[in-house]
Amino acid sequence: MTDLTRWRLNVDEGRHTWEYLESDEECKKRPQSFIEKYWIGLPYKQEEFELATTAKQAAINGFRFFRQLQTEDGHWAGAYDGPMFITPGIVFVNFITGQTPDPYQSKELIRYLFNRANVNDGGWGLHFEGKSTVFGTAMNYTLLRILGVDQDYPPMIKARNTLHELGSATAISSWGKFWLSALGVYEWDGMLPLLPEPWLFPEFIPFFPGNWWVHTRAVYLGMSHIYSLRKSMPLNDLTRSLRNVW
Repeated sequence: MTDLTRWRLNVDEGRHTWEYLESDEECKKRPQSFIEKYWIGLPYKQEEFELATTAKQAAINGFRFFRQLQTEDGHWAGAYDGPMFITPGIVFVNFITGQTPDPYQSKELIRYLFNRANVNDGGWGLHFEGKSTVFGTAMNYTLLRILGVDQDYPPMIKARNTLHELGSATAISSWGKFWLSALGVYEWDGMLPLLPEPWLFPEFIPFFPGNWWVHTRAVYLGMSHIYSLRKSMPLNDLTRSLRNVW
């Protein structure tokens, strides 16, 4: 666990980057703000409000409170908590492209994932309030291994046993098969095709991908391109060990 008082939020036109200040001098020059303490979960001092007795006063109090959470560029920052399958993709891409993970962010991500594991079986679901699934457990188990957690660490053994009881990673959904194939942990031949050719269809055809819901078409665009190339990162000791536990 890191020292939570050293985290600072950088905001650039809606883009959020958490920065860990290593020196005491930096911390003194840049005291932690209300917004930073609020989102990290540290004690904070806030404006005191009179107890509302009318709807109007309640609305005014709400406005005054949320005004404190407005960032310097005018928007309201917030956590994108809930889905347990998005962060693994970010870490997988960094791993595949050889990016060095930030050690402080890695520590907090490891702590977060173990805190979000289901108490009864140690696995993860599609959402942090959901029951354990093959998809959630395989993705987050792989993520933790990439972040350096040993496969023999007791919570990892518990999660792996749950994964095997659910059918192992071979039973994972297509999204998971895509990521595991890109990592070289699974074979592209084992997943349903993500054909890139539909992008060549005329736009007036209903199933032209550009006519789909934004999240669907955005995901399909990148995945279909990578699938067409069948690209996987070269095997290394870590990915070989992951292949052996499935």
